[in-house]
Amino acid sequence: MDLSTDRASSGAKMAWYPHREADKARFWPGRAGGDERSASTRRLSRLVLTASAFVTFRRYGRKYDYSAIRSGFFMRIDPLMTRSPVTGALRHVTDDLLADVYLAPRSSTLNLIDQLGRGAPWSDTFAAAPEETARAVEAGLLALAHATPCLEPSDVMLDAIPKGRARSHLTALRDLWRDLGTLPGSLNIWRHVLISQAAEALEPLPLTGPDCPFATPAEASLANTLRAHHGHAHVPPRIGMASDGSALRHIQNHFGARSQPVAPDGSVACYGLRDPREEAEFAAAMAQASLDKGSVTHPSEIGLLVPDGAVYTTALQEAFDRVGLPISGLPAQTVRRDVPGELLSLLLVTLGGPPPRTAMASLYITPGMPWPPETGRRMAREVIDRGWSRTASGLTGTARELLDALRPCDTPEQLFGRLGAVARAAPDAGLHPRINSLKAASGDALDWPLLHRLAAPVPLATEGHDRFVEGVSLFTETALPWRPVRQLIVLGMAGQHWPRLPTSGPFFTEGEIAMMRDAGVMLQGRQQKFARGLELFRRQLGVATERVTLLVPALDLRGDRLTPSTGLALIAHMLGAEEPADLVVDLRSEPQEDWPIAFTSAAPVPKGGAPELPEDGLIRIQRGISSPDRSGVDLLSLRETEGGPLPHSPSRLEILLISPLAWVLDELGAKDLTWAPETLDVMTLGTLMHQVLEDTFAEGMPAPEATELDAAIPGHLDAAIRRHAAWLTDTVWATERRSLLREARDICTAWADFLRETGAEVLHNEIALKGEHGGLLLHGKADCLLKLPDGRILVVDHKRSSAGGRRERMTKGWDLQVALYRAMLERPTEETALTRLVADGAQIVTAYHMLRDGTVLSDAQGGDVPKVESTGEDASVNAMDHLAHVLAEVGAGTIRLNHADDARTFDKDRGIKAYALDNTLVAAFSLPETATEEEAQ
Repeated sequence: MDLSTDRASSGAKMAWYPHREADKARFWPGRAGGDERSASTRRLSRLVLTASAFVTFRRYGRKYDYSAIRSGFFMRIDPLMTRSPVTGALRHVTDDLLADVYLAPRSSTLNLIDQLGRGAPWSDTFAAAPEETARAVEAGLLALAHATPCLEPSDVMLDAIPKGRARSHLTALRDLWRDLGTLPGSLNIWRHVLISQAAEALEPLPLTGPDCPFATPAEASLANTLRAHHGHAHVPPRIGMASDGSALRHIQNHFGARSQPVAPDGSVACYGLRDPREEAEFAAAMAQASLDKGSVTHPSEIGLLVPDGAVYTTALQEAFDRVGLPISGLPAQTVRRDVPGELLSLLLVTLGGPPPRTAMASLYITPGMPWPPETGRRMAREVIDRGWSRTASGLTGTARELLDALRPCDTPEQLFGRLGAVARAAPDAGLHPRINSLKAASGDALDWPLLHRLAAPVPLATEGHDRFVEGVSLFTETALPWRPVRQLIVLGMAGQHWPRLPTSGPFFTEGEIAMMRDAGVMLQGRQQKFARGLELFRRQLGVATERVTLLVPALDLRGDRLTPSTGLALIAHMLGAEEPADLVVDLRSEPQEDWPIAFTSAAPVPKGGAPELPEDGLIRIQRGISSPDRSGVDLLSLRETEGGPLPHSPSRLEILLISPLAWVLDELGAKDLTWAPETLDVMTLGTLMHQVLEDTFAEGMPAPEATELDAAIPGHLDAAIRRHAAWLTDTVWATERRSLLREARDICTAWADFLRETGAEVLHNEIALKGEHGGLLLHGKADCLLKLPDGRILVVDHKRSSAGGRRERMTKGWDLQVALYRAMLERPTEETALTRLVADGAQIVTAYHMLRDGTVLSDAQGGDVPKVESTGEDASVNAMDHLAHVLAEVGAGTIRLNHADDARTFDKDRGIKAYALDNTLVAAFSLPETATEEEAQ
C-alpha cells in the first residue's frame, strides 16, 4: 500500500494497491472468524500481567518495583546526562567522553580463545566449539562484571552460594576475570573512573536527573562516583504527559502494573498494516493529514517511535520525502560498509586455499583496488562465467603485483608477507591497521578460524543524529525521546519489539540467578531485563501529550507472519480488549470512508502484469521506420564482428531448435547473472570425466590394462580436479571425491574394453571442427578421434549420461549434433589432419559414448562396428528439417514463441529434455498450453 500524499490537496491521500482476497484474511484473522494465535496470545498477556506486576529485588538494603522486561543486555533506561556549568548545554555521558575526561586507557580486544584452558566447567564445550564458547564466556564475564559495584573480581562473594553447578561456573568466571586482569568492552573505562580522584578529571561532569532504579550495581556505582566528583545539576523537566482521565494518561501511568481497564477514547488508536514499508507510508500520510486538519500546527509536534535498524529509518525517509515533510533525528549518515574488513576476509579466503569464484569476483569489485571499477566488474563477470578472467591475466603494474600475491599460504610469514604486498598495491583500501591487529593476535601457526573471526567485517555504526527544530521527531527503540510531542506514532508493534523478549543467559538458569541474587550476587535474569524494557517503553509513551497511534504490521519484509508484541497485548488488556486483534483496526476490513486519511486507488495492472502476446505466436522484428528497407532483421547476424560473423556451435543451435526466444536472448547476452558458489553440477562432472579419459587414453597408445588403470586413474582425477575444480580439494568434498574416483574407474574400464574389442587406435583427443551448413558457419569440438582396423574414422563425443534419452532422440530423428558434426567434416572451413583424411576418402562414423552405462551410439554408418549400437538411418532427419525452417524464420526477423507445455511435448514426442525453457523470460513470454483434440471438441 503506497500511502503517498498530495500536499496541494485538501486532505492527505493514500494510494491503495489492491491485493487478493486471500491476503486480506492474513491481517488480524482473529477478527474474521478465528485466530489460531489467540489462545497463546491470551496466555502470554496474562502471564506478563501476573509475573510483572509487583516483582521486587533487594539491592544494598533498598527495594525497587519492577513491572517489565528488556532484551538489551545492559541498556540504561535513564542514560546519564551531564550539564555544562558554563554553557548549560546537555549531553550524554558516553564511554568516549569518560575516557577523554579521565584519560582512561583504551582496552584492546580480548582473545579469550587463548585463555580458555582445561579445568573449567566449559572445557568440553570449548573443545567442540571454541569460537561459540568464547563468545558465551565473554557474555558471562560482562554479566558478572555488571553485577559488581567496583568492577573487581574480589567483589564476587561466593560464601553464601551453596555448592553446585552455579557456584562452579561462577567461580570459573571470577577466576578467569582475575587471570585476565582486564574486561571486554568499555568496562575498563568505568573501572578507571571508579578508582580515580575528582581532581584527575579534566572538566566537570555534573549529572542531571534522579538515580536510575533499574541500574546494575556497576551502573549505579558509576553514577554515584560521578555525582561525588562533580555534584548534581538541576534541569527543569521538559516532557509532559497526556491530560488526566484519558486512556493515554492511564497507559502512561500504569503500563506494566496491575490496574483496572478503562474505556478507549480518541487519545489511543491502533491500525493494522501489511508490513514495515506500509507502516512508513501510513505514518507519512497520517502526519500530513494531522497538519492539514489542524490537529498539530508544526511538524515538530509529531513524533515517530520506531524499532532500531535501517529497515524503518530508510522506509520512513523515503515516505516522508514523498509527502514533503522533514524528519528530525535521522542518523547523520547511513550505515557504512566495513570495506577493509570485507577485503581482508576475502583475502583470507583466497590465501587459505583454492579460492571460490564468488570470493575472487567479490575481491575484483571491492573499492580501493588498483584497477578501474569497470575493469573490476568485467573481471568479476568473467570469473563467475568461466572460473577465470582473461582481463585479469592481462593486467600489469601494481595490479599484477596484487594478483600475483593471491597464492595459498602455509605459514604466518607467507600470509602476512602477501597481505602486506596487497596493502602496498592497494593503498586506498586502508588495510595496514587491520593487518597489524591481525598479526598481533596470530601465533606461530596459522589458526584460520581465529583469523577469519578477527577479520570478519561489521557494519559501521552511524555517527550522530541530524536533529533540528522544524522536522518530525524520530525516536528510536533503545533511547528515551529527546523532546515532547503532541502526537506520537509507534511503528512495529508486532514481533519482538516493544519490548523485545529477553533470552536466557548462556551460563545460569533463572532459578540459579534468583538464588545468587538472594546471596548478594546481583546478576540480571530475564525478570530484571523484562522490567527494564517495559519501563523504558512506558517512559517512551510518556512523551506524547495528546494522542498515541500504534501501527501493527501483519508481516515482515520477507512475508513471514508476525504475532502481536507484548506491549500491544498489555495495552489491549488495559483498554478492556480480550485479544490484541480486538484493539487493532484493520483498514482492509473497514469502509474506506472511515479511514483516518483520504485515499486514491491506483489502476490495476492489465492482465495482472502478464505480457500481451500475439495470437499467432510470432514476434516480428523489423528495421526502423526511417530505414528504406522495412524487411525483418537478420537475427543470425546478431553476433557479427568486424572480422565477420561468429560461428555457431551445435549446442547453441540445439537451443534454437527448442526455443528461438531463448536462443535470441542468449545471442544478446540477456541471461541470468546470479552469482553462485561452485557446485558439482552436470557441467563440472562432465568436464572432469572428459579430462580423465583424455589423460588415461593417450594418443597413439594402446588401451591400458586393468592394473595400469588402477594405478593411473587416481592421479589423473586429482590432476583434473586441480585444473578444472580446485575447490573440490577441500576436505568437505572428500565423500564426493571418493564417488568420483569410483565413477572414473568404471568409465575408464568400460572404455578400455571397447577399445580392445574394436581394435581402435586413439588418433587424437579434443579435435576442433570448423565448417558450414547452408551458409551458416559452424564450430565444435570432438572429444576423441579413433581409427578402426578397417580404416574408418570414428568421431566420438563423450556424454556423461545414460543411453536411454539419447537413443530415443536418435530413433525419432531429432538428434542434431550427429548431422552437424558430419557437415563440418564434409564442408570444412579450415583444413586439419582430420579434414584431409575425409578429403582422401576416409569413411567417417560419428558416435556418442554414454559414460554412465558405457554404451556407444551411432547412426546407420556405424551399424557394423563391434560394440556400437546403431539407431537407424534417420537419426537427424527431423532435427535438420526443423532447423532449416527455424533458420529461415530468424533470418527474416521472426521469433516463434513457445507454449507452456512445450517441455512436456519435446520430451514425449522428440526425446529432448528442453532445459532452454527453464529461462524465466522464456516462461513469461510463453503462450498458453495447446489444446488437446478432446478439449478442442
